[in-house]
Amino acid sequence: MSIYEVLQSTNLPCAYSHFKTKQSPPYIVYIGSGQDTFEADNTHYYRENTYQIEYYYTTKNEQNEASIEDALLAAGYLYEKSEDVYIEDQGVFVIYYQV
Repeated sequence: MSIYEVLQSTNLPCAYSHFKTKQSPPYIVYIGSGQDTFEADNTHYYRENTYQIEYYYTTKNEQNEASIEDALLAAGYLYEKSEDVYIEDQGVFVIYYQV
């Protein structure tokens, strides 16, 4: 299952990088942030793409957060979660997930 399919399963609007039209929170945006690899003997034994997931909202909703986290864990993704960050000029909060 792709990371997009995992995020879609939360029933929150989601897009890669950005939405083409203005979106009202809550919503999810994600972007590739590189790749984790394990290399030895001139061979890649392990490689996995990594992502930054951004959950934007105006009202705290721990059920939405749990939905995102449960979907990631069910699909086998480990994650790190940031604190709630307020973006003053946009009037929204964001939580960053590193997957």
